[in-house]
Amino acid sequence: MSSGHNTLFFRLAGPMQSWGTSSRLQLRRTDAYPSKSGVLGMVLCAMGVKRENSDTALEPLNRLLMGVRVDRSGTLDWDYHTAGAKIGIRRADGKIKETASTHEYETLLSRRQYLYDASFLVALHGDADTITACARDMENPTWPLFLGRKCCIPAEPVFARTGSFDTLTDAFSSVLWQPRVNAIDRDDNRGTRTLDIYIEHPPGSKIPKDARLVYDVPRKFGFFSYEPRWVAKNQVTVAVGETIQRLQPDARRGDPYSKHFKEVARPSRLKLDSYLCVFCKSPAEEVHHVSYENNEHETDSDLRSLCEMCHDACTMLEYGRDMRAHRVDPSDPAQRRMILHQIERLLKERRHGQRRKLLRAARKEL
Repeated sequence: MSSGHNTLFFRLAGPMQSWGTSSRLQLRRTDAYPSKSGVLGMVLCAMGVKRENSDTALEPLNRLLMGVRVDRSGTLDWDYHTAGAKIGIRRADGKIKETASTHEYETLLSRRQYLYDASFLVALHGDADTITACARDMENPTWPLFLGRKCCIPAEPVFARTGSFDTLTDAFSSVLWQPRVNAIDRDDNRGTRTLDIYIEHPPGSKIPKDARLVYDVPRKFGFFSYEPRWVAKNQVTVAVGETIQRLQPDARRGDPYSKHFKEVARPSRLKLDSYLCVFCKSPAEEVHHVSYENNEHETDSDLRSLCEMCHDACTMLEYGRDMRAHRVDPSDPAQRRMILHQIERLLKERRHGQRRKLLRAARKEL
């Protein structure tokens, strides 16, 4: 990290976020992107600054310009929230509401809005010394960092990196957009992505026509005391980078019909078992994996020949137990009773199913 860098990047991504600039009483809304008060609150957490001392620490931070790039907008939803702590709800006459039966304070009720599965790239831009100090603390935070509320845990490290740029737009243009998984976040093969950005307008210059006045510049935490700033929405086109997550092949969904399996492993195991089910000695119709450790490179020890009924029983046992690489082994004497019990259940269900099918056919004839 260079001491001359004037821009600090944060990655705010997680299952839940909430950035309320207009939350009041029992109705707690969230904005569509992070607020400056929420971001600076995280910086003070990283610095270990208490609320009562926040006014002094906020002075240099408030002079930094903030921008947000919406990499994944997420979805909005509500949570019906209850809380106790013997605080109580005041009535119109100023008294505390009590329950009729126990005369205890009534529970506090509220509706709280959250952003689900969103991801934002946030940048603070300004004095290089202030940026350097913030980056140092964000890399090794004193207190835990949250995405607006304590129940909103970051999915990845908040500190991203620093850099030197003329404007926030230039800063956002320099960072690649990375899909989590192509199948989820990317529905095309384009090499660029156009994203919404929200840029804080510098004080003292002409205000953009479509700018929005937001009261989220904190004077001191612990008190509802905020100053306004102008925020303008724009767009930026960035290059697409590599996926963040690489899906590991699920053993249950590994390709059992690979060329090796079909042409080599399956015929070899059937021949070894004389084309008979290893469990009941009926003619074998399936080849069952007892291990996926050598998926697509199976040997005879990874497979067992089974009839259709025994294969269905073993498969249902595996799904019910959420097995991974190692599966049910029908040649293991210790597992025989379990497999027999599952076969009995299958036969019973199939008899009932056949009975229902006959009854439906009879009704149609009537």
